[in-house]
Amino acid sequence: MKKFIGIFLKGLLVLTPLAITFYIVYKMFLITDGLFKGLLERAGLYFPGLGLIVTLAVIFLVGLLASNWLTNRLLDYVDKIFIKVPLLGSIYGIIKDTVNSFSANKKGFSRLVMVNMSDELKLLGFLTNDEESVFIPKGYVAVYLMQSMQWAGNLILVPEEKVQQLEASSEDALKFIASAGLLSKKAHNEEIIK
Repeated sequence: MKKFIGIFLKGLLVLTPLAITFYIVYKMFLITDGLFKGLLERAGLYFPGLGLIVTLAVIFLVGLLASNWLTNRLLDYVDKIFIKVPLLGSIYGIIKDTVNSFSANKKGFSRLVMVNMSDELKLLGFLTNDEESVFIPKGYVAVYLMQSMQWAGNLILVPEEKVQQLEASSEDALKFIASAGLLSKKAHNEEIIK
């Protein structure tokens, strides 16, 4: 009976990540395909997948417009107006800042650091701000400590001398922290653990 349960659990461990991944991809397809579905159906042009293609084309077009100097200025103006809307502007601003922190030209989650709490205790986090401000006293930096197995975390202010920047890609660092250290990328993990 134990062998049967062991084989069953092994099958469950193999199938669960696959099932969840396919479920998320399927839901994302339904959402993106459904964005323009009604409009395309009224035009008599809809077939499954066309909504996804139109959604991707619209995203590309907005990116193209945001890359043009003139339309970028217009988008910035609309953005400033939108941020001034009470409540909605606050929510939009937080989401926009968070999304922008993952951008290649932003510092956000690109600087993996190790915080030396003591000789024995070390924490992995992301250096998010190293500029003195009302919130950050002189000689301190802001480090975001992401909680493992979820996207919640804590922001701590740490003396600069207790922070050591590590050479690792943001993607590998996020995977390592989010997986509670279970990620087994040999080269990067050996550097992170040292």
